Amino acid sequence: MRRLHSGLIVVGLVMLLCVAIALPVIVLMAQGSAVTLGPPWVWVAVFCGFLAGYFFTTILSGHPSRALTLTTFSIQQACALAAVLLLDGGMGFVAVILVFGAALSCYVLPAWGTGLVIALNTATIFVATSESSLENQALNSVFYLAIQLVSVMTVFTWRSQERAKRKLQSAHIELAATNALLEQSTRAEERLRISRDLHDVVGHQLTALALELEIASHQTAEPAREHVLGARAIAKDLLRDVRDVVSQLREERGSLENALRAAIDGVSTPEVILTVDPDVPSSDASTTALVRATQEIVTNAVRHAESATTLTLTLTQEGRSIVLRAVDDGWGPTRFDIGNGLRGMRERAESLGGTASFGRGTRGGFEVRVEVPV
Repeated sequence: MRRLHSGLIVVGLVMLLCVAIALPVIVLMAQGSAVTLGPPWVWVAVFCGFLAGYFFTTILSGHPSRALTLTTFSIQQACALAAVLLLDGGMGFVAVILVFGAALSCYVLPAWGTGLVIALNTATIFVATSESSLENQALNSVFYLAIQLVSVMTVFTWRSQERAKRKLQSAHIELAATNALLEQSTRAEERLRISRDLHDVVGHQLTALALELEIASHQTAEPAREHVLGARAIAKDLLRDVRDVVSQLREERGSLENALRAAIDGVSTPEVILTVDPDVPSSDASTTALVRATQEIVTNAVRHAESATTLTLTLTQEGRSIVLRAVDDGWGPTRFDIGNGLRGMRERAESLGGTASFGRGTRGGFEVRVEVPV
């Protein structure tokens, strides 16, 4: 699936740097100098294998198939080691590709696996410099070991900060959804209070006024009786208007679209695209279920869909059901376990007589479909 453009740019820059590092070796081979052990084309093929392995490992680092990612990483690691060992009479700066491989291992392997890669790289550098003095061997090994450790620690720190950022964003989503529902609930309670006051106070007083004017109309002679009848008609019209306002206040509900947009406000990665059919009806129960479902969907995308750049949410009415569909543009899982969040989403939909389904989308990514009755 699509990766972040900035990530692709970084990969491209790293690969260009690797080519620049290998350029002196290629120039010497073109001039007929024996700088490699064995035929020159073998070293070129090995180096190209490293570049291809590095590129595909980076692209597939978020792929659900770990076996595929490990395969491409193993290819790039083996080719990198071979490219260093096949150089005759010193490495030059080609050993820098081992540093890139160590940094890449942080995305593919556990911490102990990264440590093993660093140890293997350091041993390779020590062997590759065997023609020099023991002091130079040790110096080169320690130098590249330090660079690898710094690179790996930088990647670990960055990933730790990224995880903390995702957790903070998840907490923000939950708080925003809760605030949206609380605001709607508060407004509904306030509308209900106003409707009761209008009905119980103003409505009753207008009813009493209309009755008094009715009585007065039978006890008043012309021309005053005409004005009393006019006042009674006005009182009845006003009473009817008050009753209409009371009915509207009781039936009026908060905007479902506003609640959903409030729940996703502030989410930057992935980009959330929300489309709501303006004719979709809603009740308090369905609004709560759909807002909570949106909260869970966006939270999961923030936490787990690292390869996704866009999350698309659509809310439509299909027959007598309101349908919320969500799909991201990540790789999509080949298998997954339903956790408490998805289970709660399904239970909330089923309690209203609806359904909730999850799985890999037809075009990849993770897809969620929540359906509740109108």
